[in-house]
Amino acid sequence: MGELYRVIYTGQLRLGTEKKEAIASFSTRFKVSEEKARKVLSSSKDLVLKKDLEKSKAEKYQQALEAIGMIVRIEPLEQKAELDALSLVPIDGAADKTKSDAPVKENKPVEPVTPTCPKCGSDRLDGDNCLACGIVIPKYLARQAAERESGESAADNATGPVTRDPYAAPEADLVRETVDGELTDPIGHPAGAGWHWITRGFWHFKQNPVAWILTMVVWVVLSIVVSFIPFVGSLAITLFSPVVLAGFMLGCAAQDHGEDFELSHLFAGFSSSVGQLVLVGLLYLAGFFIIGIIIAMVGGGVMIGMMGGMEAMENPDPTMMSSTAGVGSVILMIVVAFGLSIPLLMAYWFAPALIAMEGLSAMAAMKLSFIGCLKNMLPFLVYGIVAIIIVFIGAIPVGLGLLVVMPVMTASVYTAYRAIYYG
Repeated sequence: MGELYRVIYTGQLRLGTEKKEAIASFSTRFKVSEEKARKVLSSSKDLVLKKDLEKSKAEKYQQALEAIGMIVRIEPLEQKAELDALSLVPIDGAADKTKSDAPVKENKPVEPVTPTCPKCGSDRLDGDNCLACGIVIPKYLARQAAERESGESAADNATGPVTRDPYAAPEADLVRETVDGELTDPIGHPAGAGWHWITRGFWHFKQNPVAWILTMVVWVVLSIVVSFIPFVGSLAITLFSPVVLAGFMLGCAAQDHGEDFELSHLFAGFSSSVGQLVLVGLLYLAGFFIIGIIIAMVGGGVMIGMMGGMEAMENPDPTMMSSTAGVGSVILMIVVAFGLSIPLLMAYWFAPALIAMEGLSAMAAMKLSFIGCLKNMLPFLVYGIVAIIIVFIGAIPVGLGLLVVMPVMTASVYTAYRAIYYG
C-alpha cells in the first residue's frame, strides 16, 4: 500500500465566504445535519475530517471542501516501522548480519532538554502558558488525550472505507458528536477572569502593535469624517460599527491561528453576514431610541417637579424651586437610563463576534450575548473598573496612551468571547 494521507480543516474560511452558506453547502454535500456542519465550521483549530486516504482521494476531498470555501490541507500519515519487522525477505543482506555487526552506540552526555509548546513547538513559555500561540498547556494536553480516546478523526464513525468518488456525497459521518473547540453554552467565570481578558487582549496587541495602532487610527479618522455628514453620518457609524467590530474579531482569530493582524481586517467584516451585522446596529439604535423616550417621559416629570407645578410657574420663588427641585427624581432618571442601557449593551457586546464567526442571526446572537454577559457579571464588574482606570491613564499623556488602550480593549472583547463561549 502506498503512503496514506489525512484531510485537515484549518478552522478558517476563505475571505469573502459567508459562513452560513458554507454550513449549508457542507450539510448538503456530505449529508449531515446543519448542526453538525456548524460544529465543524466553528472549529477554531485544526480538525481532521478524513484519514487513511490515498493521495489522489485526499486531493479530491480537498478540492471538494475548498469549493465550499473551507481552507483545507492534506498531510501524510506516519508510516509504522513495525511493518518492516514482519517482512520475511532479507534487505541488503541483513539476514547475514550478526549481533556483533551492530553499530556500537557512543555514550554521549545528555544535553538538557528545553521545554517546548506541544502545539506550536515554541520555547517561549510562561509557566503553563505558551506566549507564542496562547494555549494553556495542561488544558491543551487534556483535550488532546480526550480526542485520542474518542478517535482522532471525525471519519472514525464511518462504517467502512470510502470506495467511491469523494465528489459524490460520502456516506461516512464527517463530524464527531463533540468537536473540540466547538461553540458551547456560555460559561461563567470567576471575577479575576475580567483582568485576564484584558491582559490577553494586550497579548494580541503586542503581536502586531503597528498594524493595530494604524488600523485603530484609520477607523477613528473615518468615524470623525463620516460624522460630519448631517444626520446620515452618525446613523451610518452606528449601523456599521458592528461590521467593523466583526472585522477586528476576525483579525484576533487570525492571530490565534498564527497569522498577522493586518489593516485589511478593518474591512473583513464586510465579507461575513453584513446584513445581520447591520441589523445588530439597527436594533442597538432602536433600543437607545426607546430608552430615550422613557428618559424623556421621566425627565418631563422631573421638570414639572423642578418648576413646582403651576404654582411655581406663577410665583417663581427661588426657594420654592430649590425645595421642589426633585433631587430624588433626577437620581431616578439617571438610574433608569443606566439600568436600561446595561442590558442593551450586554446584548450587543458579543453579537458581532457570534455573527461573524458562528453564522448566527442578529436576534440569536444578541440573545446569546446577553446570556453570556449575565453569567459573568462579576468578571465584567472587574473588567469595567480596570477599563475605566486604564482609559483614564491612557488619556493623561495628551491621549497618546489611548493608541495602546483602544486596541487592547478591542482585542479583550475577543478574548472574553473565546473564554465564555469556548471554555
